Amino acid sequence: MLKSYMTSFDSFAKKMLPTLEQTLQKCLETLENKSLQKASLYALANGKRLRPLLTLATVASFSPTSLKKAWIPAASLEMIHTYSLIHDDLPCMDDDDERRGRKSLHRAFPEWLALLTGDFLLTFAFESVAKSTLLSARQKADLLLSLSVKSGSSGMIGGQIADLTFQKKKIGWPSIKKMHLMKTASLFITAVELGAIISNLSLPQRKILLCFGEKAGLAYQILDDLADHLEKGGSDQIKEKATVVSSLGKKRASQLAFQFLKESEDLLCGMQKADLLLSFVEWMQQRAESF
Repeated sequence: MLKSYMTSFDSFAKKMLPTLEQTLQKCLETLENKSLQKASLYALANGKRLRPLLTLATVASFSPTSLKKAWIPAASLEMIHTYSLIHDDLPCMDDDDERRGRKSLHRAFPEWLALLTGDFLLTFAFESVAKSTLLSARQKADLLLSLSVKSGSSGMIGGQIADLTFQKKKIGWPSIKKMHLMKTASLFITAVELGAIISNLSLPQRKILLCFGEKAGLAYQILDDLADHLEKGGSDQIKEKATVVSSLGKKRASQLAFQFLKESEDLLCGMQKADLLLSFVEWMQQRAESF
C-alpha cells in the first residue's frame, strides 16, 4: 500500500476541473456550425478527464508557474480521447449504445454527424495547440508531435485495429500487452509528456515520466478489464474481446495490475516534486484493492 501524500489526486482534480471544463467550453464557443458545436459538447460532457488531469498534475508538480500554458494542451488531449470514444462506439466498430452514462453520440445524433464530430475533435485539438499564444514555437512543435504520434498508427489507432482484429480470438498476453500499450497507455504517456514539454524538463526526467505513463496506462487498462469481467453482461464479454482477464484469468490480471502500479511508484520515488503523480498511483491502488 502506498503512503498517503499531502496533496491527494482527488483534491487536485476538484481544484482543476472547473477551469478545465471552462477551457473546453471556451475552445468551442466561437464555432460557427452549431450542429457540430452541440454534438461536440454532448460528446465531451461527463468525462473523468484523467488524461488532461495528468498533464496538469505534471506541470503543477515541476513548473507550477507554467500552469497557465497547460490548459489548452490538456483540453486538446481530452478532445483526442473523446474523438476516439466516439469512433469506438460506432456500429462499424464496437457498436455501443451508451457512453459516459447516457446515449452514445451516434444514438443521440445522426450517425454521420457523430462520425464528423469525431473527425472534428481530432483536428481541432491540433488547431487549438497551434494557435496558442502562450507556448513557444519549439513547445508547439514538440506537443503536436507527441499528440500525433501517440494517436496514430503506432499508438491509439494501431491499438484499436489490433483490438478489432483480436475479437473472438484466443490471444496471448504479449500481444494483448502490445495492444493495450498502443490503445490505452499511449495517451497516458502523452499526458505526462505534454506536461514535461510545458515544464521544460530535462531529457532524463522526461524518459522517467514516459516510463511512468506506460506502466500507469497498462495498470489502468487492466483495472478496466477487471471491472468489465465483474459486471454481469459486460461489453467485453459479450463481444468476446481479447483482454488480460480472458487471456490470463482474474487472479493473474489482478497481480499484473499491482505489479505495474508498483513499477509506477518505483519510477517516481527517485524524482523530486513527484508527490502529486504518486498520489495518482495511490488513487489507482485503492481502485485495484476493490477487485
